[in-house]
Amino acid sequence: MGLDAEGNKLSSKEKSLSQRLIEANLISAEEMEYVVERHKANGARLEDILIEQGLVTHEDMTMVMSLETDVPFVDLKRHRVDSRAFEKVPEAMARRYTAMPVEIVDDALVVVMADPDNLQAIQDLAAQTRMRIQPAIGVAEDIQTAIDIHYKVREEVQKEISQVKSEPLMVEAVESRISADLVAQAPIVRAVDLIIGQAVKDRASDIHIEPQEERVRVRYRIDGMLHEMMSLPLNVHAALTSRLKILADMNIAERRRPQDGQFTAKVGAKVVDIRAATVDTIYGEKIVLRVLDKSLAFLPLSDLGFLPEPLAKYRRMLKTPYGMILIAGPTGSGKTTTLYASVNELDRHERHIITIEDPVEYRFEDISPIQVNPKAGLTFATGLRAIMRLDPDVMLVGEIRDSETAKITIQSALTGHLVLSSIHANDAIGVLFRLVDLGVETFLISSGLIGVVAQRMVRRVCNHCRVLSQATQEERMAFQQELNEDLKEYYKGEGCNLCANTGYLGRTGVHEVMLMSDEIRRALLTKANASEIRELAIKEGMLTMRHDGLLKVKQAVTTSSEVLKNVFSIGGVQS
Repeated sequence: MGLDAEGNKLSSKEKSLSQRLIEANLISAEEMEYVVERHKANGARLEDILIEQGLVTHEDMTMVMSLETDVPFVDLKRHRVDSRAFEKVPEAMARRYTAMPVEIVDDALVVVMADPDNLQAIQDLAAQTRMRIQPAIGVAEDIQTAIDIHYKVREEVQKEISQVKSEPLMVEAVESRISADLVAQAPIVRAVDLIIGQAVKDRASDIHIEPQEERVRVRYRIDGMLHEMMSLPLNVHAALTSRLKILADMNIAERRRPQDGQFTAKVGAKVVDIRAATVDTIYGEKIVLRVLDKSLAFLPLSDLGFLPEPLAKYRRMLKTPYGMILIAGPTGSGKTTTLYASVNELDRHERHIITIEDPVEYRFEDISPIQVNPKAGLTFATGLRAIMRLDPDVMLVGEIRDSETAKITIQSALTGHLVLSSIHANDAIGVLFRLVDLGVETFLISSGLIGVVAQRMVRRVCNHCRVLSQATQEERMAFQQELNEDLKEYYKGEGCNLCANTGYLGRTGVHEVMLMSDEIRRALLTKANASEIRELAIKEGMLTMRHDGLLKVKQAVTTSSEVLKNVFSIGGVQS
């Protein structure tokens, strides 16, 4: 069909692969001729050129190569991995050969490989495991993901921790900061790096390091749920705590008072910010590390789970030149992410944007962030007064926590500024009454508030293992009540390697967007109750979070159980 880089004809294997791709209608003869010319020009492999040019996918190529080489194809997105299999091969070897051991069949170890023709890899694997290797072929990206998922750091951490006993001077060196070299080489330092690195790989938002009566428990919060990852001996707790407090620039000699700080960690090519907080318990200091993935700070609003109509309504709010927009929800509901995505949609070149936060979680170009510092007398209230003298156009206030901040924030909105902030309230209507509780007059709320977004986070269905499931009676009743529909089945994940057998992969938002109309303003001023204002907002087109969540169930985004658990106790019935 063509020539290789040295001017020779293509090998019989390459010819056969080309022919199979054409016969499978994955590529035309003309496209293959183009690929061969590229191969002739730069010597790259046919497979690499085909994928690089977008002519075939990794999955297509792997399936065709499976037929060509008569090596079975294993889909690692769905195939369960036997822990007895991957424990026989070290992680370094698995990564070197892009090979994932998946099961033991009789006397053979089944290994999914990106290149099952690599005889050296098969020989090395056989020598390492002392077993017969039965190669299978898989998509290289899926193999890398499976390695990340299954080769947890538990054993490596335990190995490093076991050396702490033999280094009695290590903790003393850390606490007195006598020897930076000793600290840098200490096993406890490597253990901390491994714990943080695995948390980033597992998409954890928080790391909990909790001393118990007889052990130290390490848990990760993944997609909103806590999972116990490892248990460490209690004798390493002091060293572990000291290392983390040094990284976060805390006072390591102070144990009785709560402290907080932050530091930056590099995991592979990714740089993450870590926010640390400590508190003393009866068993010792508990530390929680919030993992701040910088990529989330630059998510557009369209990636946060807004349905088209609520998103269009919210974007209209952001185009208002002045007034206040509030994002409501409990801790962990994604309020800060929504605020940052909102700021990213604003013009930073012709508008002066200032943020005041506690703490400043992410940094943006062309935006001036201010960190609250109560010790220096800089609170949200005092900071807002200072910002008003700096000629701002847009102000982002991290959170409205007290009466003084609430009053100054809404006064700022009434004096020609666009103000974005977050507040703790159950739903959009609850925000109005929360502001009243904080001492803000209803006429100020009706004049200054543009609108409210209330939200919750729900887990997304894993698309790699989703299957149709029968709805329970409770779920069918919820659909009938809220959507006036009888949904007999919906998609849920049955669990696979990519979602760690949970059936969920990632999270999305469920939203309630309320625009302050003239009717709602009049209702607030005439002291209407929450139910009356909610009915009015729904009549004007507001989708409640319950309604929004069940629509996402219909779209196979999330499951009924997630909506019922996280959202269904909120708000009223959608009419």
